[in-house]
Amino acid sequence: MRTAVVFLALTTSMLAGALPDDATLTRRILGRWHSYRHDTQYRADGTWILDPPDDGQNTRGKWRIEHGKLIETWRFVGESSDSTTVDEVIELTRDTLKFRTLSQEGPGRPEGLVLPSGVYTLKRIKDDQASHPQ
Repeated sequence: MRTAVVFLALTTSMLAGALPDDATLTRRILGRWHSYRHDTQYRADGTWILDPPDDGQNTRGKWRIEHGKLIETWRFVGESSDSTTVDEVIELTRDTLKFRTLSQEGPGRPEGLVLPSGVYTLKRIKDDQASHPQ
């Protein structure tokens, strides 16, 4: 009996920390998010926009969520192939997005990049707080 109780407690705690399905995460990420350098807007059509632009290099691209991972692609000016970043979504609530970068491939990959990265936290920007309306 004691084994069954311990198993049930462990199973329940693992499920409590599980992320919602990809469709729910996709709905939750829509909108504007603030990081220390930029704001990123994730649009329902699967595109993202960086504000302010990052030296005109990677200011927009495409995004999707698959198996709890945020996958972003973009093309640097003058390049013939896309760059891709895969981020593990750790938490995605109405106001907070926490993730860790698992991989980054393509042109412009920073030298010495060590992955997986640390955990990054973005905060949602409410519509009335947006400093740069699109």
